[in-house]
Amino acid sequence: MRVMVHRRFFQVPGAPECFFIKVTNLSSSREIEVTHIWFATEPRVDVLNQERRLPARLRLDETFETWIAVSAVPAVRHVGSKVRVRLSNGKVIKSKLDKHIPPLGYVAGPGSR
Repeated sequence: MRVMVHRRFFQVPGAPECFFIKVTNLSSSREIEVTHIWFATEPRVDVLNQERRLPARLRLDETFETWIAVSAVPAVRHVGSKVRVRLSNGKVIKSKLDKHIPPLGYVAGPGSR
């Protein structure tokens, strides 16, 4: 599994800058279920996006992406490595900063519930 984070804006006038969190199931043999996403900051900031509700089940090579306003997350160094994703089996995965994203694009699909 891979968890990547980047900062961007929606192309809507007045939209706030957001952190986008993309989870990809890289397993060669099984589906995964994402149950929780949060920033491991002080205080902890849970990502509770009504447009991208959890849990999300991801098939092989499937992605799930959600977002949260930058203003909702405390300013910390290396914020790209502060996201945590919990799977239904209890495993917690740490994020990495995504430095290689196109300037424009779409939000990855929400996964199935």
